[in-house]
Amino acid sequence: MSTRAKLTMIVLLTVCMLALVSMGASAATKTATVNVKCTTGKPVPVSLTMDEVRNVIGVDFAANWDSLKVVDESGEPVPFQLDDVDLSGSVSRRDEIAFLATGPVKITVSDGAADKASFPAAFGTKTDDDGNTIIFSFDGTIEAKIGKYGTVDINRYKGEEHKYAKDLGMIRYAGFPYSTYWFDKNLDRHEEKTTFEEPVRIVKAAVLASGPARITAVAQTASDLFPGLRQNLTVSIYKTGEIRVANSIVTAGYSDLSKLFTMCGGVMADVEDAQHILPVFRWIDWAEELNMSPEEYWGQLGMIAKVDGAPYIAFADSRGPKPAWWGASYLFCSAERWRTNYSPKLGVGLAEALMELPEVPTDLADKIRAEGWHLEGEWRTGYFRWVPTEMVDVRQKNGIAVNITPDMAEGDWPLHAIPGYSMEHLNYYLLYEATDRAAAIRYLEARYQELGSVAVQ
Repeated sequence: MSTRAKLTMIVLLTVCMLALVSMGASAATKTATVNVKCTTGKPVPVSLTMDEVRNVIGVDFAANWDSLKVVDESGEPVPFQLDDVDLSGSVSRRDEIAFLATGPVKITVSDGAADKASFPAAFGTKTDDDGNTIIFSFDGTIEAKIGKYGTVDINRYKGEEHKYAKDLGMIRYAGFPYSTYWFDKNLDRHEEKTTFEEPVRIVKAAVLASGPARITAVAQTASDLFPGLRQNLTVSIYKTGEIRVANSIVTAGYSDLSKLFTMCGGVMADVEDAQHILPVFRWIDWAEELNMSPEEYWGQLGMIAKVDGAPYIAFADSRGPKPAWWGASYLFCSAERWRTNYSPKLGVGLAEALMELPEVPTDLADKIRAEGWHLEGEWRTGYFRWVPTEMVDVRQKNGIAVNITPDMAEGDWPLHAIPGYSMEHLNYYLLYEATDRAAAIRYLEARYQELGSVAVQ
């Protein structure tokens, strides 16, 4: 090869190497689109796990999380935060990115160097005399108390102090902790506890630093009465007045349970004119015992209100319907989209929105074994496996064939939680304003659709 040809080759190789170095130095960017539908005009709370974001941008992409940005459709920055909800001290798959949106947004991240975004906090904190954390939004919208177990009491909304809700995120569990049912069908004695009554053992707990959209409390607790039964609770309070409660109950042992509920209590307990309102149950045992539909059952009690042609159950919360038996305002029924206590006098309500609805089975035994709603002072969602004799007696009296026995052991009613079993509940608690009952219902139906519209792609 001639000297000139050699020089030409060296130049070409040098240019290629410089191009490769230049390409390597240029940061790549990945984008995830978050679809949000906003019809009420109120910003929609968004919470996504880093696992969800990473699955969209690609698990092989070497993301620098300091480069994370959120922008709206106009390209304007959206204030956001990244919460360390697993308390690992680093960005991991369970951590959550949170923000408020009024429409679709884009999340971008690059693999290059970047300055970490920073936004003003929306909440301040202080500690009361009992060691609880008091949080308050700087705009005056909401004030709440966070206890040592991560549960939340809502005390103030829009400048008005009331008992809006108590112990958001607590659990109630019952069963047979000394059971050897798996061996000899012996359930042994029954015990019932709540988060506060055992009391459960705190594994980890923290109130995370406030970001621009929300403040979050995390608690990981364990039962010693039912070995292996654990609760992972994440409660996030948004400055819009929504409280997101993510409850995960898991077990690493064997437990024969008769009850397992996530719950809250004291909803607008000091408001005399509070009405309890919810969509008509898809199934309620009391109606089935009488061979009628749930709407017919509540209609006979004079507790059906129609809004835009759709029926809703509505009754005075402090003077609820006379129970068919036991003392609950309702139980053995399907869990629905939302339920609320609303005060016409205050023009304010608090609602619970269940984001993942359990299906209603066709067989009676399967209906009883499914998750449902229970109102007995407390708002409960979950399993109630303590079967009353009335279920059989009233059906037989009304000529309805029934093939179940109320006997716990013979009917095999307990929830047999084996190692690896989990129950996941995602609830939103919504503080809202409405001029009347119809307006409250319309708002909750619209807000439920907004909360359920969030999807990342």
